[in-house]
Amino acid sequence: MGNQLIVLHLTDSYSLTLPSLYISTVLLALRAMLQMDLPHLNVLTKIDKLSTYSPLPFSLDFYTEVHDLNYLLPHLAAESPILNEKFEGLNRAVIELVEEFGLVGFETLAVEDKRSMMHLLQVIDRAGGYAFGGAEGANDTVWQVAMREGTTAMDVRDVQERWVDAKDEYDETERRMWEQEAKAREEVYRGGVDGSHEGGEDEDETDGLGDVRRPLADGGVKVRRTPG
Repeated sequence: MGNQLIVLHLTDSYSLTLPSLYISTVLLALRAMLQMDLPHLNVLTKIDKLSTYSPLPFSLDFYTEVHDLNYLLPHLAAESPILNEKFEGLNRAVIELVEEFGLVGFETLAVEDKRSMMHLLQVIDRAGGYAFGGAEGANDTVWQVAMREGTTAMDVRDVQERWVDAKDEYDETERRMWEQEAKAREEVYRGGVDGSHEGGEDEDETDGLGDVRRPLADGGVKVRRTPG
């Protein structure tokens, strides 16, 4: 069929708020990657809601890159001291297993944010071997494709700043930009309508229905009706 399948493992970003839940998420992702013989991407969804949860003990890149998980052991102990005495050895074994494979990593997604969605789509294209296939410009050079892809590339530090550290400031900036764009579109629309009326052009050509109202050209087909 010529289709390339990609596995997307979607996980709610709420799993970052509890060390035990995060370790379980990582272990589940590792199991899925080992059992499914396909390109695999783990995605933390609803990243725009992360600022509404309790503050994380580490920056976002700690969770997305899945490195040095031993730093989570004290937080696991603090989360449930009674269970930690019983399962401390198991927690260490799970962390060592995940780090030994070194396969698990996470992308982020805020589904209502265009830049976040475009970044994830580009990551999916690369995972499926479609790194040099842009949606437009099939004859673009490699340099043009690379420049186009780079315009939406997002580092995890950008995600941290946008959705955690300075979310309110970014939201206010985007709100102002949307208002300005809406005003600009409204002015362009009003200018176009006023210009069409002042020019005295034919209504058929200005209302967008001129092609529909004009008589159809002769297509060479003649209909003959015979009395029944």
